[in-house]
Amino acid sequence: MNEAYRLARKDSPQTSKDAAEKIAQNLSKRRKFVLDLIKAAGSGGATIKEMWRANPETPYSSISARPLELLKLGLIFYAGDVRDGARVIRAIKYKEGEEAQTVEQMELEL
Repeated sequence: MNEAYRLARKDSPQTSKDAAEKIAQNLSKRRKFVLDLIKAAGSGGATIKEMWRANPETPYSSISARPLELLKLGLIFYAGDVRDGARVIRAIKYKEGEEAQTVEQMELEL
């Protein structure tokens, strides 16, 4: 599944869309899976425990290792709240006063 459309805005220039395609190819299948779970949780966010409980067929370490990677890419954030003894993770779009990194910024980190 091509995830590039989520990394570039509809009105972005073609160069940004091309860069988004390149980045999407570099996001591992597990990163995409965990990012989709976090996004699906909405503004309330999700914890690693909650994501694993909802997907017990997925090894715990496959879920627990991805948030740090997604954090470094600027796709998620921690607001500091805790639920059931675990930090709550949210998609960057829910962080007040901050937008997700541009595709160009993300590409520089690859």
